[in-house]
Amino acid sequence: LYYLGLDRKQAVFDKGVGRELRHTVGTGFWGRRGGWDYNSEATLQLGAFGDGKLLAWGTGHDTGYTFRSARFQPRIGLTAAVTSGDGGNPNAPLGTFSPLFTTGLYYGQGTINLNGPSNIIQFDPHVGLQITKSVRIIVDNDFFWRTSIRDGVYGLPVNLLVSGQGNPERYVGSQSSVGAYWQVNRHLSLNAAYNHFFAGPFLVKATPPRRSVDYAVAWATYKF
Repeated sequence: LYYLGLDRKQAVFDKGVGRELRHTVGTGFWGRRGGWDYNSEATLQLGAFGDGKLLAWGTGHDTGYTFRSARFQPRIGLTAAVTSGDGGNPNAPLGTFSPLFTTGLYYGQGTINLNGPSNIIQFDPHVGLQITKSVRIIVDNDFFWRTSIRDGVYGLPVNLLVSGQGNPERYVGSQSSVGAYWQVNRHLSLNAAYNHFFAGPFLVKATPPRRSVDYAVAWATYKF
């Protein structure tokens, strides 16, 4: 169980601009049984926004099976997540979920993301291969829909990327990625990923229209 509190003097959402006081309570559970593994989380957010209230929620689940006796020990997995969006009623509580202090490695299996987990339905099948004891390759494909068609699409720091006002399309797009992850030693890891984001109808019909993009990333992590 956990609690996180956030107080921002000026927060910007598709609903408007105002002071945000957000109380987040949540729980997570994970484990392994044979070749199966699972990792789930559920979150509830309460508080105030401007002169009104705040009520949001989110849940995410990742389940996979590893064929340990097969070559490269392939793991086939599925991630599914849903987070709330605002319903567009000016008199109702703000419903946009906030992931709070997330890193760029939120969706998928270690790739850098363009969009964040606010007002989003996510579905992600993925496959991982253990090439050597220290090198792993993961291929995945994320699909994104808006939970509420009256709310927009946000970035990882909950910045409004595209307003949802006047746009009835629900499907945001998909992101295909392949990543390589090398644990050099107990301290150092080197990683790289290539991604292609396919813009869906919501982004194509936005003003101005958004297009599909390609991008690649590389990063190193050193743990003391």
